[in-house]
Amino acid sequence: MRISRHVRVSTAATALLAVLGAQVVALADDKPAGEMWRLTTSMDMPGMTMPARTMEMCLPKGKEQETLSKPQGPGMGSNCSVQDVKREGNKFSATVMCTGQRPMQGTVESVFEADHAKTTMIMSMNGQQVTMKTDSQKIGTPCTPATPPGAK
Repeated sequence: MRISRHVRVSTAATALLAVLGAQVVALADDKPAGEMWRLTTSMDMPGMTMPARTMEMCLPKGKEQETLSKPQGPGMGSNCSVQDVKREGNKFSATVMCTGQRPMQGTVESVFEADHAKTTMIMSMNGQQVTMKTDSQKIGTPCTPATPPGAK
């Protein structure tokens, strides 16, 4: 029995498409799990206003609100706890308590609108009030979020 040339080409083409399809599925599984955001932060304290600083951060897709609501800044490490968390619609608020070499306490409030967030954190430390304001805007570039130190 003789197999026609058309059947051989068709079979080879089908095999090639199957291999390419498997590679596309594999690439889809390797898709980065985050999106890039641009954060602009300013800080005010008695007698000093620091100019705004802008940085880009890769945030886990679908967890933007959770990530942007976490207090961030100097001295905000594992010695800080977030308490009295309230979520109402697009608003988030909480109190923050930090112990250790830089004890401080204060509040954090965030308002989320689609691909944008505004956060204000007011902290008291050493008898002084420090206000940090962060304006966050989603850029949307796919990225792979970094794993925080100590996370599993």
